[in-house]
Amino acid sequence: MARVLCLLALLSLPWTSQAQTTAPEAIVNRALKTWKVPGAAVIVVRDGKVLLARGFGVKEAGKDEAVTGNTLFGIGSCTKAITATAVGLLVDDGKMSWDDPVRKHLDWFRLADPLADREVTLRDLLAHRTGLGRNDLLWYRAPWSLEQTVRRMAHLPQARSFRDGFVYNNLAYIAAGLAVTSAAGEPWERFVQKRLFEPLGMKRAVFTRSDAHKSGDWAAAHVLRAGKVEVIPWYNDDHQVRGSGSVKASAGDLSRWLLFQLNGGVVDGRRLISATSLRETHTPQMVVPVPEATARQTGTTQMSYGLGWMIRDYRGHLLLQHGGAVDGFRAAIYLAPRDQLGIAVLSNLGGGPFTETLPLQLLDHYLGLEKKDWDTLFRKREEQAETAARARKKAFNDRRQTGTKPSRDLDAYAGTYRHPAYGELKITRDRDTLRAVWSGFRGTLRHYHFDTFVFEGEDRLEDETLLFSLTKEGTPNRVVFLGQEFRR
Repeated sequence: MARVLCLLALLSLPWTSQAQTTAPEAIVNRALKTWKVPGAAVIVVRDGKVLLARGFGVKEAGKDEAVTGNTLFGIGSCTKAITATAVGLLVDDGKMSWDDPVRKHLDWFRLADPLADREVTLRDLLAHRTGLGRNDLLWYRAPWSLEQTVRRMAHLPQARSFRDGFVYNNLAYIAAGLAVTSAAGEPWERFVQKRLFEPLGMKRAVFTRSDAHKSGDWAAAHVLRAGKVEVIPWYNDDHQVRGSGSVKASAGDLSRWLLFQLNGGVVDGRRLISATSLRETHTPQMVVPVPEATARQTGTTQMSYGLGWMIRDYRGHLLLQHGGAVDGFRAAIYLAPRDQLGIAVLSNLGGGPFTETLPLQLLDHYLGLEKKDWDTLFRKREEQAETAARARKKAFNDRRQTGTKPSRDLDAYAGTYRHPAYGELKITRDRDTLRAVWSGFRGTLRHYHFDTFVFEGEDRLEDETLLFSLTKEGTPNRVVFLGQEFRR
């Protein structure tokens, strides 16, 4: 009789209460299958409690070891909010101000534009409003130091006018990390570890590939090639710890980070940062245009960038969010502060919309919103992008003038070409082939037509062209590569 009464009591519970315990996991498992993601970590916190912080799937495709709540993933640019919070801590300490000139902390910092060079502040760096284009290849796989990377910003042209609009820029956050190092009197990562990770209880979070692998519980990095999931090496940042994107964290770590953000800077009754400084990172600083598709599908009417956070409305709810990407990993963090809801998704598959669709599905679930078929919407977007990529490839091949040859013998193109920001491009001849070395990249040059060649051998630089110009005497003396003019 007691067992019957117990069963009746369970059946009398509201349907939504039963669904709360099972629906999120079903949503995650379906998304993993839909987007061919080997493994993920998913975190949900609400009203000061952790509702979900666990792993799904496997650490490495083709193997059985499951992702756990302690498995480390690269979180990429979700690191930016950590760097902005570190600046906030130094503001509280009286060692920084949001509107400090960058040169107060990095006296060698320069920008090419006179106005930007004179006026640029820490806030400009953190709000992506310097006007500089991304130029990510100045840090990605670069053999030079991060300081050298930032020094090269002095030779970059503006993509748009200073403070004229939002232009996402990783170099600015690398500079901000170096400024934290200067103001704190210790490396950015040590300051973050001591002032944020340790008091927050983010015990697994690390900053380098080597430290992640030493932990013993880390996810393999993957990409999708021709529909097949492949394992790739972790990005090597052992000597390149960046305030723009170097943190590696687990589900357990990020559950603490989300609670800290939603609780106004307080954890376990202890305030780590002033409410004023944390609120500044959550405050709009620069307007971001809302894409038409985003407005139509999500009801978003405004979007802006704060300090380390994208700020927008979503179907009537205020959101703070940021995505992250590093070789073989994707991440996304969403905060709905007025609803005291936080969601984070970590994936060990680089590329694809998994970390975009899944958070939206979980938001809809926990906010009680009408369900939308986000997978179908994003599948259409992916198909459109693939169609556009094929069209670009076809146009590139169609533009090629067949039957042409270089103006000079291959030996004439060999030499060292230089750019003030992008450094040295070395071209050598190897029998009937030209080879190129630039930064951390090596490849061969395939003749395209006339004095244009195509870089081959590196995915990141695949189909990048090199267009040589000749002097009036017929000597190659300039080459346009990566949109930059190198000279010798």
